Amino acid sequence: MERASLKVIARELGVSTATVSLVLNGKNKNGRVSKNVSEKILAKAAELNYVPNSLAKGLKMGHSKSIGLIIADISNVFFGTLALHIQNFAEQQGYTVIIGNTNEEPEEMLKMITFLNSRQVDGLIITPTEGGEYMAKALLEKEKPLVLVDRTYPDIHTASVMINNFEISYRSTRQLLKSGCKNPAFISYKQDQYHTNERKRGYLEAMQDAGHNVTDKIKEVSYKKLQEDMDDAIEELLQMNPKVDAVFFATNSISIIGIRSLLKKGLLVQQDIQAMCFDESEAILLFPFRIPYVKQPIEEMAKQALDLLIGQIERKEKPGQQIVLDAELIV
Repeated sequence: MERASLKVIARELGVSTATVSLVLNGKNKNGRVSKNVSEKILAKAAELNYVPNSLAKGLKMGHSKSIGLIIADISNVFFGTLALHIQNFAEQQGYTVIIGNTNEEPEEMLKMITFLNSRQVDGLIITPTEGGEYMAKALLEKEKPLVLVDRTYPDIHTASVMINNFEISYRSTRQLLKSGCKNPAFISYKQDQYHTNERKRGYLEAMQDAGHNVTDKIKEVSYKKLQEDMDDAIEELLQMNPKVDAVFFATNSISIIGIRSLLKKGLLVQQDIQAMCFDESEAILLFPFRIPYVKQPIEEMAKQALDLLIGQIERKEKPGQQIVLDAELIV
C-alpha cells in the first residue's frame, strides 16, 4: 500500500501539494483555500490515515524534538520511575522520549546509542553501564548533547545528575550503629561503578570512624545470578564469628532479594537481624516490619537531567555541569 503523503492526497483530489500542506499544517487561517476544498483535504487525510512525517519536518528545522533515554533495568522500580518522570517533563517541553534498556550490558548500551542516533534524536540521557566510557567519549567528541544520570564516569567531564552517594551511605551506616548494631555488613553489586564505589566507601569510613572491623563484612553479588549469590552471601555472613547483626543493601533490587533471603533463613527481620535499604519500594512498605531506607529525589533527578539536556540542545550550553542532589534517610 502506498504511504499516505501530501503528494498522494493532492493527487487523489487533483490539487497541489502546497494547498494540501497549507491545510494540514493549520496555516489556512486567512482563507486562501476555500472551506469546501479544506474539508475535502481533511476528510481524505483521515480516510488515508495520513500521519505527518515529523522526523523529516524536524530535520529541516535542525532538530527532531525527540530525545533518547537509556536506562539500566526497566524492571527496577527506581529506573522505571525515573523514566516516567523524564518522559513527563520532556512532553511538557514538547519532546518525545524513546526509551531503551541495557540490562547492565555495555553491548546493549552501544546498540541503543547506535539505534537512537539513527533515529536522529536531539540528545541522550543515559544511566551508563560499566565499561561504557569510550561510548560517552565518542558522543562528546561528536558534540552530541549528553547527560549521565544516577551514575557517571569520574574521568569524563560531562553533564551529570547524581545523589550524594558517599554521604548518605555514611549516614545510613552510622544509623545502624546508633540503633545498637555491633556488626553490620554491606552487600552491593559486583561492579566497578562510581556510584557503587562511593556507597561502599561511605560504609567503610563510617565503620572505621566508629572503630569497627570490616574484614569479610562486604559481599558482592552478580546482577545475572542475584538470588543465588545473595543466598550464598547471607549464609556466609550468618556463619561469621561474631555473627552479623545487620545488613546494609546497596541498591533497590539487592534490597528486595536480600530481605527475601533473610526470610528464607527463618530470621525475624528487624529482630534477629537489622536491615537498611537503598530506595523506597512498595514491596518494602508491604512487609509487616519497618525498614529504614534511603529515599532518592527521583523526580528532581529527572527534572535536572532534562533541563541540562535541553540546555545543550536549545541553548548550546557546554556539557560540563555536574549536579549532586541530597538523598534522604527515612528511619
